[in-house]
Amino acid sequence: MATPNPLEKTHSEPPAPVSESWFHIAGILAVVHGLAELAPSCKSVSVLWLLHGRLGSKDDMASTANKCINDWNQRPSSDRKVSLIAVAFDQRNHGSREVQRVANQTWRDGNVRHAQDMFSIFHGTALDTSLLIDHLGSYVFHAADAPSIDQHLVLGVSLGGHAAWQVFFNEPRVTAAVVIIGCPDYIRVMTDRARLSKLETYKSSNGAEFLGSKDFPTALISSIQKCDPRGLLFGTSEINPNPSEKEQARLGQILDSKIKGKQILVCSGGDDKLVPYRCAEPFMKFLNNATSGWYKGGNVYVEDNVYPGIGHAYSEGMVNDTTRFVSDILAGTPIKPTSKM
Repeated sequence: MATPNPLEKTHSEPPAPVSESWFHIAGILAVVHGLAELAPSCKSVSVLWLLHGRLGSKDDMASTANKCINDWNQRPSSDRKVSLIAVAFDQRNHGSREVQRVANQTWRDGNVRHAQDMFSIFHGTALDTSLLIDHLGSYVFHAADAPSIDQHLVLGVSLGGHAAWQVFFNEPRVTAAVVIIGCPDYIRVMTDRARLSKLETYKSSNGAEFLGSKDFPTALISSIQKCDPRGLLFGTSEINPNPSEKEQARLGQILDSKIKGKQILVCSGGDDKLVPYRCAEPFMKFLNNATSGWYKGGNVYVEDNVYPGIGHAYSEGMVNDTTRFVSDILAGTPIKPTSKM
């Protein structure tokens, strides 16, 4: 299965570059975009955390940072008290942090531990995001009269999209997320990939005994149940889009503790073969039904966009929706979905 770079043809015209400042924080090289563009009147800073895809690096996210920061800075405002910066860093075992190249590969590429490696890598990246949130302020805003960091958003693409789902569910300081071609259901997406990869552990039982096999060990399932959105809510059980009142009470308690009051934009390619929307669809049906129905009081905004004809890519339509979503959150204006393309 070829792995396209989803950020390769993101912009028809590259956005104007913004400043980059590099910091070594907790053993991680972080690039902060937009510090030099902070307005003198700025009192409050929002941080957009940028998580790149598999086989990529933090450098891939520069154009996304440029686009979002320029869009916000160019919006009309009589008093620019709120500013946006973006932070990118290498996912674990990627870029400056690479330890073993094969661990980033798939089953078809010869990595027999693909399921364990990929999950542990992006789970680690989600944890790193929380760690960097802890320490960023002391590196970039240490003067007595410096603005405060008051809001955190996360944006992830592909592997970074998987990580962004975990950050959205598990980091209370992150109140909004943009997931680009990522999946909230690791069990489903990897079971589907095992089928397509014709793994013997899948073929021998037509998938019935894949979970708990050497290619998807029981210990991995235990980890998934602690932090993966589907795992947190349903474990290995099937997702019920219309749960009973008793089940609603159980699920509502988890949603309250994880995403109450948050906002998320989910962008999926209608023709994505690597992370097919069908793998996310059962969870998205549940989440859409819950947040518009029995869990409406949780005040969770979900925008679930599928872009026809788009494969595993961060399309121009996704870019436009992302910049609109991010700037609307900073402005505190009602979010209105636009066209999908």
